[in-house]
Amino acid sequence: MSEHSEIRVVLQPAGAIPHPSRYAHTDIDGDRLLISTALFPDGTPGIYFRTDPNGSSLPLTDLPALIAQLQVIADASQAEADEAAVS
Repeated sequence: MSEHSEIRVVLQPAGAIPHPSRYAHTDIDGDRLLISTALFPDGTPGIYFRTDPNGSSLPLTDLPALIAQLQVIADASQAEADEAAVS
């Protein structure tokens, strides 16, 4: 018998409504990538990544835009966490 460990992260609202700051990409064969804000149940801000089951490829020429957008998403996630903490 083998042991199996599973880690689950519950997001609010589980990535159902991507933040306007999101980064979305569709690769050459139609696989999609979504990066958006995440807010953990304890109020910790994070970044949510979702791809199709086959994963998604990003050309290196698009990497600078992705890196820049990651900071925008991180800032938006922190703002969401700060807003939720005040509410």
